[in-house]
Amino acid sequence: MSVTIKAHFDGKNIVPDSQVDLPADQPLEIEVRLLPTKVTCPKKTAKTKAIITSLPFFGMWSDRTDIKNSAEWVNKERENWSNRHSDTDS
Repeated sequence: MSVTIKAHFDGKNIVPDSQVDLPADQPLEIEVRLLPTKVTCPKKTAKTKAIITSLPFFGMWSDRTDIKNSAEWVNKERENWSNRHSDTDS
């Protein structure tokens, strides 16, 4: 039988994150695979906003009239990036 169990290391022991349904004193073989740690972003503050908006490239395209929705434009460009390789592969 093989079971994957999510757990964490408390500095001394490996501790399951949820109930484990195994017989007491059951011999086990454990393979440890490190998972990516959760990265937390700093809270958005007025200071953070001021720093970002003071960067020289911030708003550099704001006067462009050909790009009404920047997110839509970026998504369209990214589609072209992935399609680019399939056109030349044949």
